[in-house]
Amino acid sequence: MPTYLLHGFRWPRHLIRIHIILQKLDDAAAEWLMAPATTAAMTENFEELYPDLMTALPDLRFIEQYDIRETSSKSQPYAYVADMCHEVDLGIDIDEVRGKGVSNDAWAALMELRDKIAPGEKVAWFVVVCGDTERFAPP
Repeated sequence: MPTYLLHGFRWPRHLIRIHIILQKLDDAAAEWLMAPATTAAMTENFEELYPDLMTALPDLRFIEQYDIRETSSKSQPYAYVADMCHEVDLGIDIDEVRGKGVSNDAWAALMELRDKIAPGEKVAWFVVVCGDTERFAPP
């Protein structure tokens, strides 16, 4: 069950759905942004819409939190958009990861991206657990 320490913001699920519909991203799954096809479609779309921002965010990632024991819903109310993401194995020195910092250009780009797709959401450090990184889809 991967655990991530990430720097970014929450993207509310309803705004993800709206973005995918308005941008006509047929290969994107609003309920699971970590799917390879969805990540590729979203990244390509962001590069088309926000080329200047994406230049400053080369490591942008979409991360889902998920508890495999949760059976009442297919997804959480939001996913995370992160400019820094570190997978935690057994332990981590948080100060060491945070100490690497975010460049001024990346910080400004992330804030502007947040304002465009998830206005009002807080940019912060989050610990996120994802109990299902690879969802099975029947052929």
